Amino acid sequence: MTTESILSSSRSHPAMLPAMLARRAERSPDDTCIIEAETGGRVTYRELADDAERVARGLKALGVRAGDTVATMLPHAIDTYRIWFGLARLGALEVPIGTRYRGRMLEHILDDSGAKLLVVDREYLDAIAQVLRDRDVAHLKRVVVRGGSRAVDLPGHVETMPLGELAAGPGDGAEQEAARGEPAPHDLAMVLYTSGTTGPSKGVLIPWGQVHATVTGVFPEGTLEPGKVLYGPFPPNHIGGRLFPGMGIHFGVPAVIRHAFSASAYWSDVATYGCTTTALVSAMISILMAAPPSDGDGDNPLRDVLMNPVPADYGRFQSRFGVRVCTDFNMTEISIPLHSGWVIEDWRSCGRLRPGPPGYDIRIVDEHDNPVGPGVVGELVCRTDTPWALNAGYLGRPAETAAAWRNGWFHTGDAFRVDENGLYYFVDRIKDAIRRRGENISSFEIEQEVLAHPDVAECAAIGVPSELGEEDIKVFVVARPGASLTAEAVIAFVRSRSADFMVPRFVELIPELPRTEATQKVRKNELRARHASGA
Repeated sequence: MTTESILSSSRSHPAMLPAMLARRAERSPDDTCIIEAETGGRVTYRELADDAERVARGLKALGVRAGDTVATMLPHAIDTYRIWFGLARLGALEVPIGTRYRGRMLEHILDDSGAKLLVVDREYLDAIAQVLRDRDVAHLKRVVVRGGSRAVDLPGHVETMPLGELAAGPGDGAEQEAARGEPAPHDLAMVLYTSGTTGPSKGVLIPWGQVHATVTGVFPEGTLEPGKVLYGPFPPNHIGGRLFPGMGIHFGVPAVIRHAFSASAYWSDVATYGCTTTALVSAMISILMAAPPSDGDGDNPLRDVLMNPVPADYGRFQSRFGVRVCTDFNMTEISIPLHSGWVIEDWRSCGRLRPGPPGYDIRIVDEHDNPVGPGVVGELVCRTDTPWALNAGYLGRPAETAAAWRNGWFHTGDAFRVDENGLYYFVDRIKDAIRRRGENISSFEIEQEVLAHPDVAECAAIGVPSELGEEDIKVFVVARPGASLTAEAVIAFVRSRSADFMVPRFVELIPELPRTEATQKVRKNELRARHASGA
């Protein structure tokens, strides 16, 4: 059964992901849907659809209704999708929480989301208990525990129950029917909290139409054909983690998931499960390339790799491991407006305007939303001609929603430029740009200069207050193992090859950069706080 025939219907919009799961469960019931790399566990389309229905019935018996938010704190596992699609049958919204969150961050999401029910793996119960003991999250009434219940000191108003009891479902009578029909593009699928790299995380309202637009745009058309196997070693509280099972269900190919990237397990997973198609972020690329080369590096089933961003020496990765490489641009709030295709014209570029649905329209604008010309740096803004292909705003934050969607365009907060040939180039997060000696300097460009030093493994540039006004440049540097690197050497290196206004005044050598869990973006707000505190 082809994707096209499954999608064909008299409706005015294509089938959303829960509907695609139902169709594949009916027409390819015994085909593998998801595989857990850690355990080897797997589930078919029919099993996942049936499990989701039982979960929906259990949630409905607990009082979960359409529009409710339900928080989850789970490893990336098949249970993640049993719960997500079970909630979809009720029209409820999942709020995934990163499993490494603790204290203030965890409290913020539990409180901000308004969730009355939380599904949590037993491994993270202590973190939940600590938050509930120390802080007032009065609206959370019930905690469902995955992996069995154990004694835990929760406030008296919070009830607990094992996930197995929930998933058993309360009977098969018609009165227990949980389904409310297939979701439309405008129905909300989940609330994903941003990484919080520049401030408190905001809950992004993700419609099913945005999920559809994203899973259909990750790889160039024709990539995900029969015989392909997806590999997604990313956590499920980020869109990057959800994309791989989502693509698998949409295109009818198996998806292998792992909760987080593991260098030691990577090529073993690829070989064991025959993985052909994956994505890599910068830190993952560096780790895989740092391993000693061997004659068997190219003897693997991997063929398709999405890289974000593409390193200058990506050709070495291609030839060493026998793969082809593409890149794109995306963020939690949008659905891949830019893509390179399988021919990378310039490794520094994010590619061109994505062709076809959802019909992206993009601009680069100045601070007053006026379009700027080729070569001029401005903010990337976007919209689509397909309704609900972008975010529906921020949960409980009308002012932030209005600011982001002003003048009918979604404002990405990213500085870009476009060349005469229509290639788009990421310059910096606008809030990360540095103002020094009358110049607006891209922290990204400074970082590229520092990374050119052979003894530098990673770095991050920030602006710090200057006694002369505006800002000075500070760079945090992680040295390559075994290197004898000094701050003075880094400064001298940049001075020898860059404009004087780009030379950092301060360099601090640190063992590692603070990063977000899923996308490995540097948490520059933590680096600014580190500088301010003198730590």
